[in-house]
Amino acid sequence: MIKTVQPYRSTPTQPRFSARFIRHWMGSAVFFFWLAAIFGTLMRYYFVNEVPFLEYKHLLHAHSHVALLGWAYPLVSGALLFLLLQHSRWLTKYRYLLGLNMISAVGMAVFFLYQGYGLYSISFSAVHLLSAYAFAYYFLQDLAAQPPGVHRRFVRWSIYWLLVSTLGLWAIGPVSALLGKLHPLYFASIQFFLHFQFNGWLTYAIVGLWLFHIKRSGKSVAVSTTGFWLLQASLLLTYALSVTWSTPLSVIFYLNTLGVLLQVVAFYLILRPVFIAANPFKRPDDWTDMLFLFGVLCLLLKVTVQTAVALPAVAEISYTIRNYVIGFIHLITLGAITLTGVSLLLKSGLLPQNTLAQAGWLLLLAAFILSELVLFGQGTLLWLRQGFVTYYYEILFGVTALFPAALTVILVGFVRSNLLDSS
Repeated sequence: MIKTVQPYRSTPTQPRFSARFIRHWMGSAVFFFWLAAIFGTLMRYYFVNEVPFLEYKHLLHAHSHVALLGWAYPLVSGALLFLLLQHSRWLTKYRYLLGLNMISAVGMAVFFLYQGYGLYSISFSAVHLLSAYAFAYYFLQDLAAQPPGVHRRFVRWSIYWLLVSTLGLWAIGPVSALLGKLHPLYFASIQFFLHFQFNGWLTYAIVGLWLFHIKRSGKSVAVSTTGFWLLQASLLLTYALSVTWSTPLSVIFYLNTLGVLLQVVAFYLILRPVFIAANPFKRPDDWTDMLFLFGVLCLLLKVTVQTAVALPAVAEISYTIRNYVIGFIHLITLGAITLTGVSLLLKSGLLPQNTLAQAGWLLLLAAFILSELVLFGQGTLLWLRQGFVTYYYEILFGVTALFPAALTVILVGFVRSNLLDSS
């Protein structure tokens, strides 16, 4: 059953987010997660059998846009709204933004499948960008009215990096028109967006939500200011790795090396007091704790993997072996972002915790772990020049098919919860 979280502080002059609005926001996010999982499974099936009615690149674009903008964006933005605020004078505006998010996600799903990058798909992407700008404007005002806390700096900067990341998208059109889609600057623009989405907007928001969760549980934690600004510097410097494959200059490798080393120091300074105040690796009390534990573990693995690419030889391997690239992207989106964000929403009653939901999320966790083992395992074999595992593509397809299966169970649990709440 979904319930409205008890307010962090009383603000009787501002309207409160209703349970119905929360259900609509989070339910639409889970639906697009399910749709992205179906697209991802079809992509795996391409390597098993022919799919004559769909073009692979179009399917890839539909999957990536729906996963990032239809699932990850509303998941994190919804968590920020419903966990941190609970009240807002902009409630009507957020309702309109939910509608725009859903319309843009449907449009991107349909038209990226139909035409790939084209007039209609880009138009719906632009609608999403404009709605994200509006969300940032209203949310930052709401955030400024909230009680102070160590989480606020991370949350505020997550919004700033969300805005910065979109500069890469706006650059794609002019760059492709003037220089062509094979120019290094075209790929650099795409990587600019992805880098500041994954490592800026989404990562900062998740850390901020984690810190808020600790504060709400009654524990205090002081986060190093030095660590925060070192993290900022590392975020800028590690963008260098994103362009090394198209511009493999030595100076770019060195900038990335400096960035990942600063990141290690930054996360040590930031997370050390967090682990002292609330160690996430203690024995889990329930299944939501298990999801949270794996989410935090994925965040730490993200930092560890990025640290390994401080060595130029490892950096080259990291972007030339596609299995590693896909595995790393999933480590962030499905692991650090999805598992951590979902667990916090479940703990707060913002996602249903019925039997079906539990079975679905645990199955999704199993699917994630298995898919990462398959991707990184096969990537390592390619690195060692040992070739492919027998029936590799069939195995990967079977494992990937667990994602839409898990999300179908979750959606059924979501619908049943809504029916019970309405009765």
